[in-house]
Amino acid sequence: MSLEPIEQAIAVLGEHFRHYVVIASDDDNPLAYDVRFSDPYAASGLLQSAQDYHEKFLSAGGEDDDMSDWVWEEVADEDDLDDLDLDEY
Repeated sequence: MSLEPIEQAIAVLGEHFRHYVVIASDDDNPLAYDVRFSDPYAASGLLQSAQDYHEKFLSAGGEDDDMSDWVWEEVADEDDLDDLDLDEY
């Protein structure tokens, strides 16, 4: 059984998190989006928190001190992303 990418993401999130919100946009139609969430009330709170964070991020010029601690992984080729095994995560 093959799942769509958004369904795969939701399956992984559902295994590890009680509440989640996923908003995805396709390259072919960037003005359309798909929204999935675990609970409508939790989604409302998560979206409000995300909006508050995003507004503070933009008002600071797009710089976030917390992002400097992130570890970025280099990928040599875009095809390498297709080789990721979801069972490893």
